Amino acid sequence: MTARRAHQRGYTAVELMMAIGIFGIGVSGIIAMQKVTAVSNMHAKNLGMATQIAQSWLDMLATDAVTWNHPSPSGSIPDVGQTEWLKLVKANANTANDWVLPTYSTTLKFGPAFDPLGNPIDRANVTTVPAFCAHLRLSWLYEPTASGNGLIRAEVRVFWQRDGKGFAQDMCSVGQVAAVGAAPQTFHFVQKITAIRENTL
Repeated sequence: MTARRAHQRGYTAVELMMAIGIFGIGVSGIIAMQKVTAVSNMHAKNLGMATQIAQSWLDMLATDAVTWNHPSPSGSIPDVGQTEWLKLVKANANTANDWVLPTYSTTLKFGPAFDPLGNPIDRANVTTVPAFCAHLRLSWLYEPTASGNGLIRAEVRVFWQRDGKGFAQDMCSVGQVAAVGAAPQTFHFVQKITAIRENTL
């Protein structure tokens, strides 16, 4: 009778508590790992989107250069001022250049503000808060001569807010360009640089 009872014994309370404790530690580790994975995936998605937006801006600036044809042997009057965005280049190579918020082009349907999916937002007609914003910095590498051959250094920075970091102002407004640059701890940044050549065909 005693041998049968000893054979039917279950776990003690101490064994049960130890098993639950070990299980709890394992589960909390898995939950923490899932949270880190989710945050990393979101950051990777935002980084990929911002990189694509920056590349789109470089492509738009290269397209903008198609209308920049003079000065050249066929015309001496500079026409960089007739471009959509390249006209923001500073007057000469010795002028200090700063970041600027480009304007939204109603013709090209492209501008500085973008939604979470990377679509351009016309802030004049849509009240959507932008998830991404782009600034430009344009400066002369070579000012065009009578034969043309002007070359502009084009920098694009695309930024978005870090998790848990608030920014009281509208991050994609003209008045906040300097404030964004002064708050690198508040934003993530992607920056791309290229050279845009005058189209002297």
